[in-house]
Amino acid sequence: MSIFSLFSLATLARAVVMSLFCCLCISCFRAPDYTLVSHTYTQPRLGERSFTSYDRQSFPYRKFLSSHNNAPPLRTVVIGIHGFCGASIDYENLGHWLVQHQPEIGLYAYDVRGQGFDPLVERRGDIDNPQHWYRDLATFTELVRRRHPDSNIVWQGESMGALILAHTYRYELAQGRTPPCDAIVITSPVVTTGNGLAPWKKEGVRLIARAFPYQRVSIDTLAGNQKIAMTETSTHQDQSDVNSWNIERHTLRLLFSLGNLIDEMPECAQSFQVPTLVVHGGKDFFSTPQQVDSFYQRIPSSSGKNRLFYPSGHHLLMYDAHKEQVLADITQWLAQLPASPQQGVGIYK
Repeated sequence: MSIFSLFSLATLARAVVMSLFCCLCISCFRAPDYTLVSHTYTQPRLGERSFTSYDRQSFPYRKFLSSHNNAPPLRTVVIGIHGFCGASIDYENLGHWLVQHQPEIGLYAYDVRGQGFDPLVERRGDIDNPQHWYRDLATFTELVRRRHPDSNIVWQGESMGALILAHTYRYELAQGRTPPCDAIVITSPVVTTGNGLAPWKKEGVRLIARAFPYQRVSIDTLAGNQKIAMTETSTHQDQSDVNSWNIERHTLRLLFSLGNLIDEMPECAQSFQVPTLVVHGGKDFFSTPQQVDSFYQRIPSSSGKNRLFYPSGHHLLMYDAHKEQVLADITQWLAQLPASPQQGVGIYK
């Protein structure tokens, strides 16, 4: 089951109508006014705890690097892109694991625009154009590569982060540029929106989203308050109750931007030209093993692809019951990558 398949035309219509009664209708047609985060930097910049993107917007990030004086030089740097309703802290388990077990691999993870700890609070739960996501990732990558010019750069995306990763890769190719990563790790991808939703219903839902793009609805309402297992011991609702970065309501245009990105994942897979690792679980609520396998088969064999499958694994594998095995397996794959990083990559200079 995908995120999109949680929606039904009737459920979405009811949610929108109820929300409209709670606010003035005119507000649904007024585009949000996102003002720039106030700072003096006019060019992309990597600070100690935040980075300035291509459009002068700033976002927090976390880094996990060995602090030992005798630590080996960084051979590989992973750039982590978190998922829906997530934050950069979602990469904490992997970051600490790498520092302890493979100090020549570092990790940087940033808070995605419109999610996590986006400093512009009113933007959380919204995105006006997915291309912002692509350009944020490409800009952050360039900044990290400048700091670590002799290291491999690996993109790792979880769930929605995998959507951003895959579409950024494809977008860079479409712009006539070499995607600025040396390898890809995709964990718990959402690869289809077609489960149980008739085409006419899907189109009806899209029409509602176009009519009320700025209207916000809760995922729990759309899901009919059903329990969504994220790990063996926790549900989406459990995590929503305790995570300070959880977003209660998202705009319809963000939700259906995600639907469009999911629909185009097969084409993204065909575009990959670097070593690619796909990691998924057999009990993932959002994608079946068969769906992920179909996605995996579309990745060109010439790229050097591998797959890790955990039959009892859920959506958030790096926090699931067998997380140590997952982290160890990902680390082993990262450690065997050839030391041949791209040189002189510049995107938004």
